Amino acid sequence: MSRTKKLLFILISLIIALVSYIFYVRFDLIENKIYEIIFKIRENSLAIPDDNEYKLEYEFFSLKQASNFKPKNKNDIMNIYYTVLNNGWKEFTFFCDPDYDSCIQDVKLIADDTEFISLINNYVHPYNSFKKYNTYIYGEKEIHLNVDKLYTDEEIAETENIIDSIFQELNISEENPNLDNIKSIHDYLIKTITYDSDYTGENVENKSNKAIGAFTNKIALCSGYTDSFAIMINRLKIPNFKVSTDNHIWNAIKYDNVWSHIDVTWDDDEVNESNNYNFFMINTNRLLELDVEEHKFNTDLYKELK
Repeated sequence: MSRTKKLLFILISLIIALVSYIFYVRFDLIENKIYEIIFKIRENSLAIPDDNEYKLEYEFFSLKQASNFKPKNKNDIMNIYYTVLNNGWKEFTFFCDPDYDSCIQDVKLIADDTEFISLINNYVHPYNSFKKYNTYIYGEKEIHLNVDKLYTDEEIAETENIIDSIFQELNISEENPNLDNIKSIHDYLIKTITYDSDYTGENVENKSNKAIGAFTNKIALCSGYTDSFAIMINRLKIPNFKVSTDNHIWNAIKYDNVWSHIDVTWDDDEVNESNNYNFFMINTNRLLELDVEEHKFNTDLYKELK
C-alpha cells in the first residue's frame, strides 16, 4: 500500500471513529440539545385558548387574572390556576421562568393544596367549576393543566333554558337588576326546591349537588341551592362567589358596594324552621351570631367578607 493510500485510510478511519463517537458515545448530548430547541420553540409559541362566555369579570381581593404565563413566583402560579378555571379553558400548558428555581416545587404544593383549589372553584361561574383539576409536570419547566368540568354542555343548555323561563315568569330584567330581583330569585328557590335529606353519595341520579338537579328534579343539597343562586345572579352581572366550610356552602354577593351573605339553603323552611330571611343579605357578624357550627369560615381566604 502506497504512503498516500495509507494516509487516506488513516484519515477515513479517524473520520469514522469521530462520527461514531459523536453519534453513539455523545448521542445523549445531541438528544438533549434537540430537546432544548424543541422546548424553546414550544415555550415561545404559548397557545392562549379562547375564553368561554361564562368568564367572570369581577374583581376580588385575593385572586387575580394572570398577566404573566411564564411564572416568576408562587403568586403567579396561583393566578394561572385561577385564570384557567375562570376563563373556562379545558386545558392549558405553561412554562416556568428559567430563573425560577423552585417553580416545579411550588406547582406541586399548589396542586396538592385542596383548600386553595376549592377556593378558586368558589370564585368562578358554576359552569366553569371543576369535578377534578389535574396537574401534569413534564421535565423541569413544563406544566400542563387539565379541567374535568362539573357541568356538561347538555346540562348547561338545559339549565339556561329553564332560567330563561323563570326570569320571564318572575319578570326579572337582566339590564337593570335591583334588590327586588335578588329577593325574587331567593324566594323562588326556597319555594320550589326540597332539600335532599336522603342523599348518600351513591344516589347521584338526582344530581342534587348541582343546579340541574335543583331545577329539573326540584331537589338539592346545599351545593345545588348555591349553584342555582349563583348562576341566576351571574345573569344579572352582580359580583358574587361561594363560601364553603367542611360541611356547608352558601353565597356571598356585592350589592351597593357592600358584600353580604345569602344562604338560600338555611332560609328554606324545610331545612331551618325559622324566618325565610334570616340568612338574606347579612354581614359576617350577624351570620356568626345565627350559627357558628356550619358557617364558621376562614376570613383569611374570603377577604371580601372580613
